[in-house]
Amino acid sequence: MLTVSSLDAKAGRKQYKPENPLRRFLRKEAVAGYLFISPWIIGFALFYAYPLTNTVYDSFTDYHLFGDAQWVGLQNYTHLLFNDPVFVQTCQHMLLYVTLATAIAIIGGLCLALLLNRSFPGNHFFRTAFYLPSLMVGVAIGSMFVQVFQQQDYGLMNTMLGFFHIPPVTWLANYNNPIVGLYALIIVNFWFMGGTMLIFLAGLKGISSTYYEAARIDGAGPWQRFRLVTLPLLTPVILFNTILTLIGHIQAFDTPLIFATGGSGSVGSSGFQSVLGYHDSISTFLTYLYQEAFIYHDYGYGSALAVVIFLITLIFTAIILLVFQRFTYYDR
Repeated sequence: MLTVSSLDAKAGRKQYKPENPLRRFLRKEAVAGYLFISPWIIGFALFYAYPLTNTVYDSFTDYHLFGDAQWVGLQNYTHLLFNDPVFVQTCQHMLLYVTLATAIAIIGGLCLALLLNRSFPGNHFFRTAFYLPSLMVGVAIGSMFVQVFQQQDYGLMNTMLGFFHIPPVTWLANYNNPIVGLYALIIVNFWFMGGTMLIFLAGLKGISSTYYEAARIDGAGPWQRFRLVTLPLLTPVILFNTILTLIGHIQAFDTPLIFATGGSGSVGSSGFQSVLGYHDSISTFLTYLYQEAFIYHDYGYGSALAVVIFLITLIFTAIILLVFQRFTYYDR
């Protein structure tokens, strides 16, 4: 005999439909988030992850423009690290260049930011004037500074040296002292201080004025306020700028290439016979990679060089993070 409760129960069983598992899976918040970022994931896989893995594979092969790649194991790395004097010289150049260029960017940018953080007429004009040069592309910068470092008397740098009765210097293609070209490349980095200056300015604006008021009440002078207040609270910004400029200088390519080729960017012009400069005096990691992979068409060796450059960048970045971890102060 059917009761009212049993009929309601049967009716409920007939009306209930189990939810589609796919719909229940797509309804999850994490899945929805991955669907939203899927275009970026697909782009990363196609244009970054695949080329990276392909480069790592090619680094273990003998791969040239014509013919199939032949597996050679660690031969490219062994030759690069132990039997390649040009790579050793390039590492020495990069150690000097990256150290001095990063110091110029950090110290110079911080000094400019401290000066322009004050209120005075024309403040915003000078901020814009110092920042705009950092927006120029490397080819334009290199072509311009080739004229600045002309070895004749009409070069701007030699003209300035003439005011101090210093004889003209052969900056590029100096046959007696080729390393002078690398010094010219380091000097160019004064042109790019505006980029780090702008980030330092943002960091200075983020420091609360209450810290400075408390320091003044305690009798701290300008130097003490900078050393005990500004510098500690600015360490996260210094860390950020240091890592960015370090990676950027390791990847220096346009300006060294223009300097090495006399302003044209092509091999054999104006008496220059190499994209690395006279006696490889302006060799950098990427110009050496460009020579091996795209001029000599040794793609296997170029891939090994690319992997080594990546590892060097990773190691230096990790060292900086470990060093800064000890004295970086975050204002929470």
